[in-house]
Amino acid sequence: MWFPTQDEAVELYARFLAARHGSAAERHARRTAERLQAEGEHGGRASGSGVADVVEQSKAKEPWRALA
Repeated sequence: MWFPTQDEAVELYARFLAARHGSAAERHARRTAERLQAEGEHGGRASGSGVADVVEQSKAKEPWRALA
């Protein structure tokens, strides 16, 4: 059985968001992170910010691909 590391999970979810939300994936991840912060879920906020950062970095490296 495979259990992803935190970094692998962030990468997987970033790919999911990019596939589902396209160019709005980063914005969606940042809004989710802000909502989690407001609800006191600081770990979730950190993960959400990490996902948004991965999406942003992917667009900067390969804008034509954007994790898709």
